[in-house]
Amino acid sequence: MGKIKKRVLAGVVAVCAVGTTISGANSLVWPMLMDGSVEDRAATIFTYQNQVSSALAQTIVDAEAESAVILDALYAVEEQLNVACAPVQEAGRRHIDDEPIGGLLQLAVLNSMEECEAKTDEVAYYVRLARGNSAEAFVRIFDAALD
Repeated sequence: MGKIKKRVLAGVVAVCAVGTTISGANSLVWPMLMDGSVEDRAATIFTYQNQVSSALAQTIVDAEAESAVILDALYAVEEQLNVACAPVQEAGRRHIDDEPIGGLLQLAVLNSMEECEAKTDEVAYYVRLARGNSAEAFVRIFDAALD
């Protein structure tokens, strides 16, 4: 009977410890996430990334008739942008659809905002290059950036 009481007590202590840890994490994370400036910055990055994605999509359509090499590079950049901005995009979609945005997603957005913004700037640069240069010049610049 003593072993059962010890196991029950150990289970209760474990549950309390996990609850305390989660509660402690929430008390540290929520005030940071509730800051309106963080939410505003995330919204700005979301909007900017969508504008650049739209320009990229148009550039891809235009490149389909011109050069397969540019097209491959633009698809690669698009994939990198999608990966870097996935949490921001998911949170934006949920906000638009009036779905809840949980603490883990909010934390993922907070952790990915800088990378998403930097990658969006990079993609905007490549879009300008693709629109303003010959296929050979674009590929040369793109390949040099990857090295």
